[in-house]
Amino acid sequence: MLRCPVCVKKDMVVLELDRVEVDHCLACGGLWLDAGELELLVDAPDKATALATLFSDLSDTAGETARPCPICGAKMVKQATVSEPPLVIDRCPAGHGAWFDDGELQTLFSCLKCGAENRVFSLLQDMFAARIQTSIKGG
Repeated sequence: MLRCPVCVKKDMVVLELDRVEVDHCLACGGLWLDAGELELLVDAPDKATALATLFSDLSDTAGETARPCPICGAKMVKQATVSEPPLVIDRCPAGHGAWFDDGELQTLFSCLKCGAENRVFSLLQDMFAARIQTSIKGG
């Protein structure tokens, strides 16, 4: 079981999103995707190809804490999209995968214009909506 790179001492649970197992922290809502899983979730060759050019390393990471890769423990690098506002994610420098804070994966799917026809996008909307409702109710 992998530990959350944000909560550090919390184990993550494994969720299956459209036949892809992702690690999810119940405490902070973040998601860990192993290498190649993001492309599988996008499920559209043109959008998966766009992922390769969507992110670039940040030179200025002021205010961003370096997080450990849940697999190898190395400090992950910050990468951002060119969109405004930029979406900043954490990637393992050894290529093990990427960390998405609560809601970031949903935001990425919106940037890629993955609409309701994408099963994972719909599932993420449902998952995050349930989390937001729980937070509002104080649960």
